[in-house]
Amino acid sequence: MEAYLYLEAHIKAIEPVTDFTYKWCTSMGMQPDEAARFSLAVDELLTDMILFAYPDTDGYMELWFRYSLPQLEIIIQESGEPFAPDNYQYSRKKALDSGDFEGAGLELVRNLTDHFLFLNRGRDGKEFRLAKQLTEQSYSNLQKEETAGPDAPKQKETEYTLDSVTKEDAEDIAKLIYRSYDYSYSKEDLYFPKQNELAIEHGKKFGTIVRTGSGRPAGYFAVIKAPDSLVGEVGEAVVSPPHRKQGLMKRMMGRLIKMSRERGLQGLYGLALTVHTISQKVNHSFGFGSTALLVAVTRGSGHQDSTAGNTQPKSILVDFLPLVDQWNRTIVLPDRYRGILRQIYRQFEKTCTLEEPATPGPQGQSETEMNLEFTYKNKTATVVVSSIGNQFITAAESMMRSLAEVDLHAIYFDIPLQDSPNSEAVEWLRRNRFIFAGLMPMNHREQDYLRMQKLLVPINFDLIEVYSDTARNIKTFIKDEYNAVYQEQ
Repeated sequence: MEAYLYLEAHIKAIEPVTDFTYKWCTSMGMQPDEAARFSLAVDELLTDMILFAYPDTDGYMELWFRYSLPQLEIIIQESGEPFAPDNYQYSRKKALDSGDFEGAGLELVRNLTDHFLFLNRGRDGKEFRLAKQLTEQSYSNLQKEETAGPDAPKQKETEYTLDSVTKEDAEDIAKLIYRSYDYSYSKEDLYFPKQNELAIEHGKKFGTIVRTGSGRPAGYFAVIKAPDSLVGEVGEAVVSPPHRKQGLMKRMMGRLIKMSRERGLQGLYGLALTVHTISQKVNHSFGFGSTALLVAVTRGSGHQDSTAGNTQPKSILVDFLPLVDQWNRTIVLPDRYRGILRQIYRQFEKTCTLEEPATPGPQGQSETEMNLEFTYKNKTATVVVSSIGNQFITAAESMMRSLAEVDLHAIYFDIPLQDSPNSEAVEWLRRNRFIFAGLMPMNHREQDYLRMQKLLVPINFDLIEVYSDTARNIKTFIKDEYNAVYQEQ
């Protein structure tokens, strides 16, 4: 459940908003003590806004409550007096010696949240983002069983059943992940049975679970539904070690594709880490085509880059499978990337008909619409452009100024390809050190997007492994652009 509040900047609004925040957090699965801390952070921030952003004038505040396992995020925007947080640094010594508590409010908010960001949006006002990871008090029920335990049959079982996942399977899934990977699995929320139960119950994911003839869980595979498009991501896959090499992963993938079609999804994404190619090969065998390479998209991969002297962030290959019989796209291909995008689309010739207008229409929208998304844990930001208006460059420059002081590994820009002239936007991004990432089909509101990426950490492309011919061509294209744009570094 997500929520939106539009409030008058008045002291009377603080108490009901704080109360709502606490109840929203607990309903989303947050422990009561952590919900109280998060609510207190919102209380403090709203108090500071009302006292200092609108000292002599009336104003309004907007709050977005977002639920994205395994974290909750609250975004607060206001258009009061300008504010520079660096000028208000809290000093414990000053507080003790002279009772000067300047900056204490911001320090309190930072200590009550896991992530706290301030973005100066210029004429669009100020934006504060607070995020907190969902945790559970105990993992005691995830007892790892020895090889001779009940999860390891004395004789290898050959009879398996595949069933749709229900919220009652959440604890078995957490145990299955723990017994297979200990605490090393990248999808952290799967270790929290309550959070997985909520995600299944709220329809954010669906999947299949494999059980042995005796009813014990042996495998799990799920699709995470996109929030704003009829597509999903194939992820969260595990097969218990005693039951591997039985073809269970392929059986589950086939079931997921069927379930996705039954639920009306138009496409599936498969995001495969490039540190190995097994997932890429599985995707390819089911007809997925490689469309993009996202460099530095997650935290360290464990591969030591001797040239950079640090652990290189992981890269992800984006694979896509259309689930519709006929996938008609009226596309405006930007001049710079016309060739590589046509090559990517060519993988889907059996279902995709690419129709490019002879003369793109004029850039007629009066406004440029763009939204900003953060992945705090991985230090990445994604700007999604819904429409390219005649003020794109002004809006993009403002967005980049907002991100300039945020510690990030990469920034991604999604540019729409439908019925919109986009070459000017692409060239502006290139002048600002963005390079090609690839095609993101049906990524927002069933529309195709070009994704570009700005890399803020050194990259050794020798550590990036890809499987298919198209994936290798995409990697070579990106590497050449990277060398051309970042060669002076």
